[in-house]
Amino acid sequence: MDSESILRAIRRTKLDAEFDVRIIEDHSSSLSIERGEFVGGQTNVGKEANIRCLYKERSSSVHLSINSIEDLKLGIIRSYKLAKTLGSEDGQSKFSMQKHINKPNPFSKKIDTVKNYDVLSMMLDAQKEASNLEHIYSVNIFSGYSHTNLCAANSNGINGDWKGSSAFLRAEVIAKEGAEQTTGSKGAESIDPYGIDFDDVVIKASNVASRMLGAKSAPTFKGDLLLSPEVSNLIFGEFVSAMNGEDILKKRSFLINKKDQVVASKLIKLREENWLKRSPYNRQFDDELIPTSSKDLVSNGLLRTYLHNIYSAEKTGEIPTGNGFFGLDGSSIDTTNIVLKAGNVKTEDLISRIKKGIYMLETGDSPNMATGDLSAMVMNGYYIENGEIKYPVKETMVGVNLLDLMKNVSVLGSEYVGLDGIFTPALIVNNVQVSGK
Repeated sequence: MDSESILRAIRRTKLDAEFDVRIIEDHSSSLSIERGEFVGGQTNVGKEANIRCLYKERSSSVHLSINSIEDLKLGIIRSYKLAKTLGSEDGQSKFSMQKHINKPNPFSKKIDTVKNYDVLSMMLDAQKEASNLEHIYSVNIFSGYSHTNLCAANSNGINGDWKGSSAFLRAEVIAKEGAEQTTGSKGAESIDPYGIDFDDVVIKASNVASRMLGAKSAPTFKGDLLLSPEVSNLIFGEFVSAMNGEDILKKRSFLINKKDQVVASKLIKLREENWLKRSPYNRQFDDELIPTSSKDLVSNGLLRTYLHNIYSAEKTGEIPTGNGFFGLDGSSIDTTNIVLKAGNVKTEDLISRIKKGIYMLETGDSPNMATGDLSAMVMNGYYIENGEIKYPVKETMVGVNLLDLMKNVSVLGSEYVGLDGIFTPALIVNNVQVSGK
């Protein structure tokens, strides 16, 4: 099935309403190793449709599994009946009328030839190498890969097809010395498993775990915070989430009324790039058939845009930004690739610039999206004094508002990490409250 066949199905219904249809066919595999043993694998194949209907200012959304054009036609009729009887009146008034520009898809031809035993072999080799390191108690590795076909069309005659592939690896390692246990984790992504260095990811996670042995609480003070690329990734992911036009509309974001206002240090150059080499997040159009685009999000310290789907753009009087990505259960807003421009300072040189501070390697906490306040536990990290790492830390919190954090970024590192479509370096933030025991 392709977008042309969807378009024909929509036209043949001859119903007095407008329709927007998206079909995803996904083939995915996942594998897990725990403590050196293969514990499970799973392969899924599914084809599902999301159908939206606009009928006289009423809207409905239906999602269902399909196997044929006949299933699709029945879904279109179902969405029509639902819109007429129970449709929401708080919806958008139109579907996309914008033509999108076709670009090469982020699809790896290798993905069709990947075998589970090849991936499992790479996982076991990495696990064996890590297990030989001192203090390593257990190594858990999770990997998966998929390829996806998407086709979409609407009543305005706009249609598009996209084919993508992706792969991920995550390692979680436990180190042990006596009764003490510590953990470390690392991850990586690409468009196929062969684009990931399994050994490198697992060894890095192992090194974090073993180096956290002997951790203790840091003192309470106000000083510098060095964010690892992974923590920087998490923070900027949340910051971009706060640009969500629906959350702005519903006053659920700390970035309300901040467009064209200073929200960050002038060092911060944050962009959405809809095309990066070997990124699984490349797209030439969003799920509403609006063209995606590369654009400044923050530059010269100013917030340049909010991110809109058609609904939030209509309600706020702005234009769609090509960020209408949604799951089968309803519309939402997301991005392609987010890139924070790196600096030219290596991580070890960032450490040397800190008089007194914390190097945060990992946290599991997120900010309050309504206020921007962040109170985060340092799950893994180091206490730094006079440019030197003194000891690993635990039972230590950092507290800062996300806007203050962004405005107090003073140095950017040179080494990127890309996770979840967000590419960020390490960075230093000044004047952060640290609370130990």
